[in-house]
Amino acid sequence: MLAQELFDVSGEIALVTGGGTGLGFAMARVLALNGAKVALAGKHQDSLDAAVKAIAESGGDAAAVVLDVRREDMIKAAFDQVEATFGPVSVVINNAGIAHRDKASKLAAETLRNVMAVNVDGAFLVAQEAALRMIRDNRGGSIINISSVLSQTPIRQAAAYSVSKAAISQMTRCLALEWAKHEIRVNEIRPGWFETGLTAPFLKGPGAKIMAGENPTGRLGDGHDLDGAVLLLASKAGKYMTGSAITVDGGHSFGR
Repeated sequence: MLAQELFDVSGEIALVTGGGTGLGFAMARVLALNGAKVALAGKHQDSLDAAVKAIAESGGDAAAVVLDVRREDMIKAAFDQVEATFGPVSVVINNAGIAHRDKASKLAAETLRNVMAVNVDGAFLVAQEAALRMIRDNRGGSIINISSVLSQTPIRQAAAYSVSKAAISQMTRCLALEWAKHEIRVNEIRPGWFETGLTAPFLKGPGAKIMAGENPTGRLGDGHDLDGAVLLLASKAGKYMTGSAITVDGGHSFGR
């Protein structure tokens, strides 16, 4: 099979949470530019509209869906909207997330609950809704959870975020095990350090230069560095992969 056919996503309908900015937009863009119809989901209409416009100007097909992943009613409505616009969702990228930087001894319970509500509960509920519809229609699909190298390699002052991403890793394996019989693949991408709005609290000041210097490649990641992993997991190239984790970090997690 030729690579063009193997990595073909032209028949896929993808929902990308947190798709209006940062890595979510980068992942949505590569799917759209390779022929998938992509729904960008997020809380802010302005950023979603700008992202949809940018993809359209590049020749891709995208739509905006306002979604707060903490709300089950909005999740169901988002899938309904995508089905009405493009058809049933076949690829989900669970990317919506928030980060918090603070000493663990000072971490407020409310802050911890909010990080877990978005990063863990939201990801589970989106995956669950996607799977219920895939099972209902007797069709398979691909769910891609975005975790982090911090799920395995902790740093100081990131307890809430690291714990939430470790939960995503275990969630990926549990859901992959349960839904494999329905031909629903559930995999995980663990990005390293990328300069985005999410990582800004950690990379402010000299942080970006320090992190780049600690990386074996001598740089931080950019959005295109996730293109290959996304296309692999969204296409039939990854049809025998489930419960897998792909680390995309330039060697940071083992080269420090």
